[in-house]
Amino acid sequence: MTINNLRISTLLAFMLFSASSLADISDNDQRQSACATLELMAKMTAINLILPANHDNLATLQETQNHLVAMNQLACQSVHFNEEIQFENRYDNGRLISRDLAESPWYFPNGQIFIERPGSRGTVYYPNGQVMAYNWGRGGNTLLWPNGNPATYSFWTVNEAWYYPTGHIITYLAGSAGERWFYPVDNLLGQVGQEMISANWGEYGERYQYMTFLEDGRVQMREARISGRLEFSDYDLLDVPGVLLTITRLHQAPDMARLFVPGDSSIAGAPW
Repeated sequence: MTINNLRISTLLAFMLFSASSLADISDNDQRQSACATLELMAKMTAINLILPANHDNLATLQETQNHLVAMNQLACQSVHFNEEIQFENRYDNGRLISRDLAESPWYFPNGQIFIERPGSRGTVYYPNGQVMAYNWGRGGNTLLWPNGNPATYSFWTVNEAWYYPTGHIITYLAGSAGERWFYPVDNLLGQVGQEMISANWGEYGERYQYMTFLEDGRVQMREARISGRLEFSDYDLLDVPGVLLTITRLHQAPDMARLFVPGDSSIAGAPW
């Protein structure tokens, strides 16, 4: 083989390797997008379990959470995204997760579809069949809780109101530091209204109120000062479920969304 032929062969091999590597990166990006969507869904479900509406079926919500955990463990937790994981991945009950985690629909253990294609702008479903969003992706789309109540009418839009699963207001301006955030309880004086978490949430040094429950079941409000770890940027404040879980974790409220950290710790930011 001449030097020129050797150079051409080497170049072709490098190009094929590069194309293969880029395909792997693209496939992994698609999978990571779906896993980030699953993480947000886990946050939404955890909050709905912690703060259920009067008509919520807790057993159904817990079953929903179990389905999310199963998908997360088998499709998202692996550090290496190899062919065994990507193709014909199945649950312990034999049901298919996906024929191709990068290109094909994903299904929950009960057979309910999760997403039609990773990274797409299609409809996203909870395991109970409830829609989370009809047009998933960045933009002004309605986001729904697992019980079907609206969380916000314009998902990922700056200065948009968010609501708890009960319908109570979370905040009128989600994407801006220094705004008012509320607990989902009626005013303790018996009047119509809610108790504020903070009048200037996300501002360093701002005081906030937290709830403690007395032995007789009554709620007592106490005050604390926000430390540096609770100082959020405007971008962080758009992840309302993440902020709410941070608040609940301060008071030892359990939630399964803690498990939704990827094995390679490479999924970060918004799920699109």
